[in-house]
Amino acid sequence: MKNQNYKILIVDDMPKNIMVLGNNLMNEDYQIAYARSGQEAIELSESNDFDLILLDIMMPDMDGYETCNKIMANPKTKDIPIIFITAKNDFDSIVKGFDAGAKDYVTKPFNSSELLARVRTHLELKRSREELKVLNKDLEQKVAERTSQLKDANDKLMKLDSAKSSFLGIISHEIRTPLNGIFGSVEMLNDMHDDEETTDIIQMISESAERLLSFSELSTLITELNIDHYKLNKGKVNISELVQMVRQEKILNLSNPKAVKIHFPQEKEEHFIDADKKLIKKIINDVIENSIRFGSKEVEIEVKIEKQDGKIHLHIHDNGKGFPEHILPNVLEVFQADSENYVEGKGLNLAAAKLIMEAHNGNIEVYNIEDGGAGVQISFPNT
Repeated sequence: MKNQNYKILIVDDMPKNIMVLGNNLMNEDYQIAYARSGQEAIELSESNDFDLILLDIMMPDMDGYETCNKIMANPKTKDIPIIFITAKNDFDSIVKGFDAGAKDYVTKPFNSSELLARVRTHLELKRSREELKVLNKDLEQKVAERTSQLKDANDKLMKLDSAKSSFLGIISHEIRTPLNGIFGSVEMLNDMHDDEETTDIIQMISESAERLLSFSELSTLITELNIDHYKLNKGKVNISELVQMVRQEKILNLSNPKAVKIHFPQEKEEHFIDADKKLIKKIINDVIENSIRFGSKEVEIEVKIEKQDGKIHLHIHDNGKGFPEHILPNVLEVFQADSENYVEGKGLNLAAAKLIMEAHNGNIEVYNIEDGGAGVQISFPNT
């Protein structure tokens, strides 16, 4: 920016001082205006866009301090830098000038080189502040635009999540309706036929329907946990009693109880967690079910609870083949339809277990045991 574009107001009641200052500044191509009193300076500064004011302290009626205070109090003129011109060189006068809002001072008789250097400095500072203000305004506008875009995108995602949850709820309901008909028909067929071949077919239909119903409920649960729509029904849960409950139910429902042994030593110490009992029971049940389903002919399952590092850890180990190494890194992730990592019966249950534990501020780890078998560690915050 050329100097002629800068506008400077000189305020002094002495024409000689104005002439000396004006000649120095006009030689540098600055635009100059004059005021002979504080009141005139206030009026001119409000009606013009000055870049700098040179203000004499000692003036009649209204001195430089009062003039400076009024200019600084006006929102329209408060950003104009003011340099005091003073014959005083004492510390108190200088401090009083700064307290009034001045940016700098020069003393009479002044040195032309010093005056011009101070003028240039404050003009450059003012230009830098104005450029920064423009940049900040542009940045604020861009941030506002980006925030608006993000809000719109987030609103769309929330609508999609809501639509997805509603859709899966409808799907689950629509699946249940025909399944109820299938279950009812299976009961009727059981009453009507007693030959072995028909019974086997009816059993196959019943198991398939149960499996479809389980899949529907599980997929809905995973979706609700993913989008934080599932409301946990938390309470004080005795994890030891819960394991014992699952163990007894499993043993009662086994077709060959002698082929499966679930070891859970009764401990004197009780372990309590703050949890949704239904969901935690589901995790324990699913992990033990996997061990039975994918285990050896004689399944051995060991369950242990311990406190460590401020957490309660539930360990479930089996003597099976363990997890295939190629699926182990992603076994807790929701499988994709074309994923090579999917093993039927494991994908969704373990993915759901991970989401359930995250909702409880806990975690689940899956690993293979060196001597053979698989291990699962379920960790809860200690209440």
